[in-house]
Amino acid sequence: MIRQFSSIKGYQTAYTLVYSLDAAAEGSCQLTLARQGAQEQRVSMLVPLDPEKGYRLLQYLYENAVQPEQWDDVIADHLPALAAAPRGGTAREQ
Repeated sequence: MIRQFSSIKGYQTAYTLVYSLDAAAEGSCQLTLARQGAQEQRVSMLVPLDPEKGYRLLQYLYENAVQPEQWDDVIADHLPALAAAPRGGTAREQ
C-alpha cells in the first residue's frame, strides 16, 4: 500500500509511505513501513498473526497514516486484540 504526501511550503516536503506485508513462518508475518523522500526511514516488525489478520493491521496503519516514529507503539496497542480475535472476526466489534 502506498500513501503519498505533497509538499506544503512552510509545513512539509513531499514524501511517500510504503506499507508492506510478507508471510513468514506459519502463523506470523513481517510488516514493513518505508518512508521515501523527506527523512527516509524503514521499520519492520515480525508479528504473531496469520496473513489475514496481519493485513487488517497493515490496512489500519495505512488508513491512519501511521509514521515510522509511532509504528512500534501503535502495533503494540492493537496486537493483543487482533491476536485474540477469531479468524475472520474483527478485533473490536461494535
